Amino acid sequence: MNRNFRKKVADELNIGDIVERHLEDGDCVLFNRQPSLHRVSIMAHRVRVMPFRTLRFNECVCKPYNADFDGDEMNIHLPQTEEAQAEARILMDVKNNLMIPRSGDPLIAATQDFLTSSYLITYKDRFLNRSEFMRVCAYFGDAEEKIDIPPPSIMKPVELWTGKQVISVMLRPNRESKVFVNTTVKEKFYSGKGELMCPRDGWVIFKNSELICGGLGKTTMGGESKTGLMYSLIRDNSVDIATRCMLRVSKFSSRWISNYGMSIGIGDVTPFPNLLIEKDKMLKVGYQKCDD
Repeated sequence: MNRNFRKKVADELNIGDIVERHLEDGDCVLFNRQPSLHRVSIMAHRVRVMPFRTLRFNECVCKPYNADFDGDEMNIHLPQTEEAQAEARILMDVKNNLMIPRSGDPLIAATQDFLTSSYLITYKDRFLNRSEFMRVCAYFGDAEEKIDIPPPSIMKPVELWTGKQVISVMLRPNRESKVFVNTTVKEKFYSGKGELMCPRDGWVIFKNSELICGGLGKTTMGGESKTGLMYSLIRDNSVDIATRCMLRVSKFSSRWISNYGMSIGIGDVTPFPNLLIEKDKMLKVGYQKCDD
């Protein structure tokens, strides 16, 4: 369009005229998946315009929509007026709906590959040298965030950092970060004895935003427990800090597991012979009770 013509049209605009434009980065839209069974089946998101014709959003937000990856159809609605956009940003924003309205349990939390990566990086024998640790920090900070590197856990003969220190830095990247996490979680793989020295590393302790011990599993990172990490971030800090930490986890997890790799085969989901025997015993007992 000729620049002079555009200037002429702009000069002739009057109050009440409607100017149509394309969707832009930062616009507020309503995202919905049917059937809308509860309040958080429709929430407000900020737009980032990207190529291709698919709707994309962070995996952590799948649970309220009851969404999965088998071809779900989802809808976008664009509020037109300033009042509607303000209501969407304040009342329906994802950050303001991290908890279940009914019970106050965490609803939006890490899932899928984010849980797998968090579990694998916090193994007892997971050690990273300086270059690996720096690269991992760049994963979740996009190489833009100021990060204070903690002292290594092993000094000689080579400086080594643990995978648990990655989680600590992820929660509190630098000294200016006002993030406070103090919680203790019993994971599902806890052996039942020796809390601090659990052979399966199933007793998780966060002290002053540092991961002292324990491997992070679904109880800690997922939205199943009021003692978990996400609930502690929301309760003791704010929803903004919780969402920022969740974003760091998602960035780190997807990038790290792409390089580390993980595969699963049919053998991993095939029952052991002992399990099949116990299952048959349970079925026989049940059938006998029904017959009696």
